[in-house]
Amino acid sequence: MTIKDRLNDHLNSIVLQYGQHQGLTKEEAAYFYIGPHEEVAPGVWHFYSLAHSITFICEDRLMQVDANIGFKAPEVIEQMRKITKLPIDSIAITHGHIDHCLGTWHYVRDNLDRGFGHPKVIAHKNLRDRIDKNKMMEGHRSGTDKKQFQFDMKLKEEFVYANVEFMDRLEVTVKDQSFLIVYGNGHTEDSIWVYNPERKVLCCGDLFQWTAPNVGNPYKMQRFALENAQALEEMAVQGADVLCPGHGPVIYGKEEIKTCLLTSARYLRTIQDHVVACLNKGMILEETVNTLEMPEDLLNSKWLPPLYGHPTFIAKGIFKRYAGYYSGRPAELFPPDYADIAKEMVALAGGSAPILERVHHLMEKGQVELACQLSEWLIESDPDNQEAWEQYGMLFKERAEKEFNMQARGTWNQAVRRAVSNLERLEAQATA
Repeated sequence: MTIKDRLNDHLNSIVLQYGQHQGLTKEEAAYFYIGPHEEVAPGVWHFYSLAHSITFICEDRLMQVDANIGFKAPEVIEQMRKITKLPIDSIAITHGHIDHCLGTWHYVRDNLDRGFGHPKVIAHKNLRDRIDKNKMMEGHRSGTDKKQFQFDMKLKEEFVYANVEFMDRLEVTVKDQSFLIVYGNGHTEDSIWVYNPERKVLCCGDLFQWTAPNVGNPYKMQRFALENAQALEEMAVQGADVLCPGHGPVIYGKEEIKTCLLTSARYLRTIQDHVVACLNKGMILEETVNTLEMPEDLLNSKWLPPLYGHPTFIAKGIFKRYAGYYSGRPAELFPPDYADIAKEMVALAGGSAPILERVHHLMEKGQVELACQLSEWLIESDPDNQEAWEQYGMLFKERAEKEFNMQARGTWNQAVRRAVSNLERLEAQATA
């Protein structure tokens, strides 16, 4: 089997990780947990999917929180309609990420097809701008999602704008049930959370999601660690008995929920305080990230495994928010082309052969980050070098197979795809 075949086998084995947790407990599956729907309180149903949704039965009406991703919404609605045929009064969208809002039209259409009216769609005022941004940046968004998740979802864009918008907080009554809806910012600029005090059920969207908080996403626009922490702290004092997150299993018990939310807030504040202190000392980005030390109880928290978010991502996001993208190294403000740097480094090493050998040596010593950098310089310097592409592909394949963080793993797999593409190019050139 050729190296290219081995790389292709690796790529063909990739599956969407959500729901792939055989043999793990709910807590071990964490962010990726998908299970059967649960009645989490009398008349409150939590439906698991790529992103979850919650249905509240309110006498002869329904309150819906979140609407799933578009291609999953119909199957969730089918499950929901086996439980209740009541009309949907309102749909509250916790934020404008497509896995939470793109299915809204399916819920609206289900209501209309049953002869009911158009439900109220409740969201923060900023959801409108986020939908417009999603439409404007569709090519970038879909390409980025494929890199992160290593899965082409081929989504049909059916965004629904809210017809009930608010800025800070909103109180909604649906028959015998009240809902406090509060702007949370943080995870996105339109994040909200929803609390039903009669049944003590709290829906937090992705302000908590069974992973290190995803507020420093290397692929996405600015997010807000401090405000996310503040939202978690406000949710913690509500006294909820049930916490329905946007991802991962439902959490039960007042003290468990309070501890979970406050631990998540402390996680964010620890990184926030560190970055701010470093900036005020004049430290550059690399120094700021490299001196970050997380308390052991936070690193080992069952609620905050670095499956999606990561302390480094969060620190970099906070740094960028307050200090821009300048790394602090003057040569990098107007840098030379990456390929030119690569050619100089390979020339200094005496050509490709010493680099290939050095990369192999570094991998044996476990210095994978440095090995990857040298390997990348080599393929940039010598893009027609088959051996360099084979080494590059295998290097990132091995790195992807060992990687815990989904976003990093997606990045490593993109490198593997690039290697395969270039090996195929070289094969075609050889036979032309």
